[in-house]
Amino acid sequence: MSYTIQHKARKISIGSLLFIVILSSCTKDFLDVVPVDRIPKQQFFKNQADMTAAIYGVYSAHKNIYTGSELALYNLEETRSDNTNQDFGRQTEHKAVDNFTVQSGNTSITGMWALAYNCINLCNAVIDRAPGATMDATKKAQIVGEAQFIRAQVYFLLLQDYGPVPLRIHETTSLAGNNNLARASTDSMYLQIITDLQTAAANLPPNYTGSDIGRATSFAANALLGKVYLQKGDNASAVTVLRKVVFPGSPYSLLTNYADIWTPGTKNSPESIFEIQFLPPLNGCPFWNFFAPPSLNVPGGTNGSTSPNTPTQDLINAYEAGDTRLAASIAYDPGGRPYIKKFKDPGVAVGNDANTDFPILRYADAKLLLAEALGETTEAYGQINDVRQRANLGPISSATPGTFIEKLMHERQVELAFECHRWHDLLRMGQSAAISIMNTNLAHEFPGNNISIDAHNLLAPIPNTELQTNTLVKQNPGYSN
Repeated sequence: MSYTIQHKARKISIGSLLFIVILSSCTKDFLDVVPVDRIPKQQFFKNQADMTAAIYGVYSAHKNIYTGSELALYNLEETRSDNTNQDFGRQTEHKAVDNFTVQSGNTSITGMWALAYNCINLCNAVIDRAPGATMDATKKAQIVGEAQFIRAQVYFLLLQDYGPVPLRIHETTSLAGNNNLARASTDSMYLQIITDLQTAAANLPPNYTGSDIGRATSFAANALLGKVYLQKGDNASAVTVLRKVVFPGSPYSLLTNYADIWTPGTKNSPESIFEIQFLPPLNGCPFWNFFAPPSLNVPGGTNGSTSPNTPTQDLINAYEAGDTRLAASIAYDPGGRPYIKKFKDPGVAVGNDANTDFPILRYADAKLLLAEALGETTEAYGQINDVRQRANLGPISSATPGTFIEKLMHERQVELAFECHRWHDLLRMGQSAAISIMNTNLAHEFPGNNISIDAHNLLAPIPNTELQTNTLVKQNPGYSN
């Protein structure tokens, strides 16, 4: 579809933009948010137009998590995994994430935290202020559900990357109040995330049309909820909710051609359950500029198209002979150096302005999540083999060498490479497996440097900006303040 939420968002009035601009400003160390009470309640959140503008502000802040602070989230999920490396010494702070020398003041660490809590605060504002808005009740519940979906997804990211964090579920209305909170327990965080997603799934529509395409649906809420249950270790609940997404007659399906997932003309395709919406000019996707090698001469980009983030040889070796996903995901420059091909937009005229979206949840992911939740069964192998068949690969079974989880995670690695899943998948394999895989990769990536990780490296450090302003929060083990 060519006319989506991004087109519609451009038509927000100046008054509506106050919510987005003021609440999204990152000017305070405390939470890197500006208090909501700078907008008088009588001037906003009055009606459906205000609430619609507010939820667009939430989507904008959510997109910033994926694109802001020099792709901080990508660095935490992909750069520090065995999928990619930070090539040459151009961006030393990214390199510190890659080689596990990262500390609490690193821009990826502080940037991700600030962007996440800014988005959470906008979600909280929408949820808290909705009762006072005069509008259709069903539409109000939908908008609240969208905010709950995004809040849950962001807290889920924080939980996996930093461990339990302060659980702020009401808008920040001053620099006092609920800001100085200790870290919540893991159980209480999962409870909040699951509750948000269950409520969202009940109140969100199954689909949208026209300019609303791209907003969160009930299917997106259930797909994410299934992943949350898996990460929590509740496979039975994961199966139940994932069957609401993956079933005969589902509105979702695998695209015939894997490469089409990232083609500008196939945005919001039948495979897409939820994706970050980009729309050039001015609001395009920055990932291609981050990945493109200098020889392709993508003009005007902040990174100069130097391709600082490149695929690891371990990932390249993981693709089986004949796997069509390799050529769709990775290419080589004239010097033989690999670069990430996903998100490529041959027509881009300005760096950071590609006309491609970034997938958060897609049908192949959901099928593999269901297979993981089912465990080693005929049905699980069927889900895996559906994905493999699209990649021109033969079926696997219990007779195929390797444990079920190894085979499943191998499939996820090559299917979902560079989509910000790998680090969390490693964590779900268990501490010992994650450490072993990463140490093997580090030995290949940094030969002779004796770089290795232990359990403390599986979590990122809490940002020094939070520690300096919130004395109730303690640093993760193994890191200094």
